[in-house]
Amino acid sequence: MTTTILIIVNVFAALAIIVLALMQQSKGDMGSAFGGGGSASMFGSRGSANFLSRMTSLMCAVFFISSLSLAYIYAKRAENSSVVDSTSVLEQVQSSESEVPTIDAVPDQSDPASEVPSLDIPSDDVPEQVETSVDQAVDAVEEAVDSVEEQVESEVQN
Repeated sequence: MTTTILIIVNVFAALAIIVLALMQQSKGDMGSAFGGGGSASMFGSRGSANFLSRMTSLMCAVFFISSLSLAYIYAKRAENSSVVDSTSVLEQVQSSESEVPTIDAVPDQSDPASEVPSLDIPSDDVPEQVETSVDQAVDAVEEAVDSVEEQVESEVQN
């Protein structure tokens, strides 16, 4: 309950800081901060302590206090809960009943070729079109090889 309240206070303080910083009017150029003039021109003629700057300072203090309080609370929670004392995930998995089936018998893998099915296709069942296509492909490859050999020989002679 307290962490929820602190988180809400922290968010509202952050939003208030943003709004208050955007509402403040610029008081001259920033050249005075780098030695270009007096510090009075940077904060204006009234000085730096007006209502908006005081509220911004107050919201910054509230933001930092709530942030530090949240960090302290969460550090205490992490200290109280130890990772070592809890049961590990492996122990929880091993103790629970698994729904995944297991393999009880492993087949003998001494001769893996015996398990590979073979395809016995008689040569009579192969259509004639496939045979002619294969023959044409072989002829085309032989012609390509011959032409490449001729080109290589002509380039070597030149």
